[in-house]
Amino acid sequence: TDKQVGIDIGVKDFVITSDGDVFENKHFLKNEEKKLKRLQKQLSRKVKGSNNSEKQRVKIAKLFERMTNKKDAYIHYVVNKLLTSYDSIFMEDLNVKGLLMNHNLAKSIQEVGFYKFKETLSNKALINDKQVVLVDRFYPSSKTCSNCGYKKLDLKLSDRKWTCPNCGTRHDRDINAAVNILLEGKRMLTTA
Repeated sequence: TDKQVGIDIGVKDFVITSDGDVFENKHFLKNEEKKLKRLQKQLSRKVKGSNNSEKQRVKIAKLFERMTNKKDAYIHYVVNKLLTSYDSIFMEDLNVKGLLMNHNLAKSIQEVGFYKFKETLSNKALINDKQVVLVDRFYPSSKTCSNCGYKKLDLKLSDRKWTCPNCGTRHDRDINAAVNILLEGKRMLTTA
């Protein structure tokens, strides 16, 4: 395709491309949480070691397997969409282990499956002769204006849209980050 794209991975939306395409976060765990709670409550009331206890445990295991399969299928869907549309994909080299230490976001991050997505994308790109370039995790992709390069240092996580004080461009935080990742990735390829 000879096309390149920068992608920003997030919790609110799963993947945002520099072209403005958004793959939503499907919340597979959140959607099944009530059912899971109910099944686990029923298991706690069963006599340990009984046949009914084993049947209940199997029900819970099947629910977890179903959620995992849905998540994996969605990750493969997103990866296939990206690889059929683009030859080079630039993404942030996220420290997933470090992100999971934030107790407010850990459940959401684990539910999305950042690491699984990165591994699947890298493996499938290798098989299909495509290229995945990882941009440094400390590169300020969200805080930098993709139009003029101004860095807005006081940008908070709650600021989803912001206006550059230097050039007046209105930015969507995630799309701006994806565009900056694309620009930084291209710069890295030319200097390498």
